[in-house]
Amino acid sequence: MKYLLLIILFSSTCYSQNIFQGEDYRLSKNKFRMQELPVKDNNLNNSVIVVPNNSKTPVSNFITDILLNGDTIWFATGSGLMRTIDNLESFQSYYGLNPFGTDDIAGFNINGKILAASTAVSQEISGESVPTGTGIKISTDYGVNWFSVPQPVDTQADSVIVYGSNSLYALPVVVRQQNLSYDIAITRTKNDLNNYTIWICSFAGGLRKTTDYGATWQRVLLPPDVLDSISINTSGYTFALNPRDNLNHRVFTISALNDSTLYVGTANGINKSTNWGVDWRKYNFKNTDPLATGNGISGNFVVNLEVQRFNGREIIWGATRQAEDNREYDAFSYSSNGGANWFSTLDDIKPNGISFKDSIIYGYTDAGLWRSVFGNFNWSKAGVIYDERTKDQLRTNLFYSGNHIHDTLYIGSADGLLRTEELGQPWIGKWKIFRSISPIDLSSDLKTYAAPNPFSPDDEVTRLFYKSNKPESKITIKIFDFGMNPVRTLIQNALRSGTDELFTTWDGRNDNGIKAANGVYFYRVEFDKDDPVWGKVILLQ
Repeated sequence: MKYLLLIILFSSTCYSQNIFQGEDYRLSKNKFRMQELPVKDNNLNNSVIVVPNNSKTPVSNFITDILLNGDTIWFATGSGLMRTIDNLESFQSYYGLNPFGTDDIAGFNINGKILAASTAVSQEISGESVPTGTGIKISTDYGVNWFSVPQPVDTQADSVIVYGSNSLYALPVVVRQQNLSYDIAITRTKNDLNNYTIWICSFAGGLRKTTDYGATWQRVLLPPDVLDSISINTSGYTFALNPRDNLNHRVFTISALNDSTLYVGTANGINKSTNWGVDWRKYNFKNTDPLATGNGISGNFVVNLEVQRFNGREIIWGATRQAEDNREYDAFSYSSNGGANWFSTLDDIKPNGISFKDSIIYGYTDAGLWRSVFGNFNWSKAGVIYDERTKDQLRTNLFYSGNHIHDTLYIGSADGLLRTEELGQPWIGKWKIFRSISPIDLSSDLKTYAAPNPFSPDDEVTRLFYKSNKPESKITIKIFDFGMNPVRTLIQNALRSGTDELFTTWDGRNDNGIKAANGVYFYRVEFDKDDPVWGKVILLQ
């Protein structure tokens, strides 16, 4: 059987709360093509008790979401869901377990005992990597039992949506390619506050909701590009629900101010509903700052929405990026009066996400980690992030998420999980870096390894992992090329303590600070006067 595939290409690289960081999306509406492809069903409907795997360290260095539920901290990572129940002393992973499998986590949210995660994979289609939704995983008991429902799709007959007295054409989205849920919200259900509604932002699949935990889904109508609002009491609408023709029907992110008030971010702005997702008002660059004065929403491409609450105030924030209009710009946009007025801050830096501690704002961007206080917006960028205990340094400018418990901050990056303290001044607390480390068994043949391997010194370092059976050792690590010529001495008789896995980084340069050529390199780890261990790493630029 063949199905119609919607491949929608966008105009700027999207790093939102998902791991599809390599996708090059083009926003232009005429950059839309169709292709027929088979779809593989991935439906696991039976609820199962999931016992997570235990780990001393995180399962991934790529952290895209950090959510709190009581004393449990949940993470969406590059290797699936993860949690800690002992304040990062250890971790528990759901990667590889039914019903999650090895799929990526595209969206994740929690409301009390209800947890929902969307999963996805990348498929190679005609030489392109196409993200494909593989379903929604739901728990109704704090994450003990989980069940899976397939990614919502339409049939060819699902071509009409009824909105009040209007019967409108709705483009059937009949495949899961480019139909993946980048964000999720969970609210109580109108007229049944003991039940929950799960909302999903499914890009080509648009905004959808379920009130029966995924047994059925409803498409939710948003304004088209040519209208700033829609009301169910208005008749005579002639537009279509069509993500091919309407950027505002390509949905990325959602935030619930309360059960009835929703904010939804699309490729055409921020949409607000105050009546459970029925009527909508759209705010974007065109209708908040048409003269490009800098007072309004900075850009129409909205990749994250969050609500800041302090001193009785509720402020809606959006990570807003430039879309089609060349006058738009990247920034964080915010409204402190329910959308009546909008402003932007931290201009011309690509935003990914945002979190808060009372009046303090933490911005996660492609250009570092930022902090400000609401009102003065004197942004301070975190400097070198260095873990004094492990002598480890963060090697990325890509930050995605954060949260806090009291004064302790937890921050997700592309190169590790971070912890520090909020001490009233920008970035003066000490840093702890948590990294994914595979255990080394000294009784096995593999006594050292490098990761990532291969690596590209243009934008990353490789870490050489090793382990000693002594409580304290003097360690020397040297790099050699394929001809066994010395390239770099990384450390010489450096004192290291503990019998846990340790690592030392190599940036791909030789002893003269010059980048080494592409190729295979060998490294030697010497422990005191014991026999050395050898490893291999590939440098590939």
